[in-house]
Amino acid sequence: MSKSNGVDTDWARSPPPAGPLWMRICKAIYDPEEKSFLGRTPKRWGILFVFYAVFYAVLAAMFAACMGGLFMTLDEKKPVFILDSSLIGSNPGVAFRPRVDGVVRLDATNSTSYEEYVNNIRDFIAGYESNVWFNSKKGCDADDNYGYPDSPCFFIKLNKIYGWKPEYLDTKNLPSDMSSDLIEYIATLQDLEHQQIWVSCWDPSSNETRIEYPWGRGLPGRFYPYLNDDGYLSPFLAIKIKPQVNRLSSVRCRAWAKNIRYNKSLKEPSGFTLIQIFVEDNTALNNTETLAESK
Repeated sequence: MSKSNGVDTDWARSPPPAGPLWMRICKAIYDPEEKSFLGRTPKRWGILFVFYAVFYAVLAAMFAACMGGLFMTLDEKKPVFILDSSLIGSNPGVAFRPRVDGVVRLDATNSTSYEEYVNNIRDFIAGYESNVWFNSKKGCDADDNYGYPDSPCFFIKLNKIYGWKPEYLDTKNLPSDMSSDLIEYIATLQDLEHQQIWVSCWDPSSNETRIEYPWGRGLPGRFYPYLNDDGYLSPFLAIKIKPQVNRLSSVRCRAWAKNIRYNKSLKEPSGFTLIQIFVEDNTALNNTETLAESK
């Protein structure tokens, strides 16, 4: 028995008995006198396990009740916050397939250099194979290996935003910065075909990069708004690019609608996507060197 502030107490522990280090370690793990393991008797270990079992059971029940209440307020198809009230906003992003991080690098003499891109396109369009709209399109298909490597095809699309619906341009008063070739194309269409999101692509650094639009120049408006319906497929537009060899081509593709904001800055881009292609052709270099030597 010991005293603390003049009061007798039985709770004070006596210092551990002296002895070899290994004996003190063994006794700390299991004390045969107190029948304790790691400083606790079986009864105290039982009380500890019961306490934490009850504690975590109650905590899990409270968490499940909160999550259950939350999910009861959610719609499986419609987000709580949409358009301007959401983090995504109401300005759809423009993207392209095949999905690439950086520059599309192709070797005109090596088929393995573009096999990855072709497989990526096949995976992308796999879900469209039974779609009537997709099957009516001609060009940029598997029959010509999607144009790779000489004239690779890319597919332009808009990112899905729930509830977003395009505001179509007035075809009689088109924007002044719209390309002349797109204006001429729109003029050839009937009025019923004017409800589209127009797309124009160009290489700002070179006029020698040739761009074709085998499917036309617009995304049909009947696919919008996106409401997360079962079986919904986003429309996309095929473009075929004939870049210059041994030179980096940067093709910018812009989507046109009144409610698609365009910002050409690369720091905060919007309303367009940038496709960078480098086609390596050693045969072209060799021919150029031969001509130079002959002169």
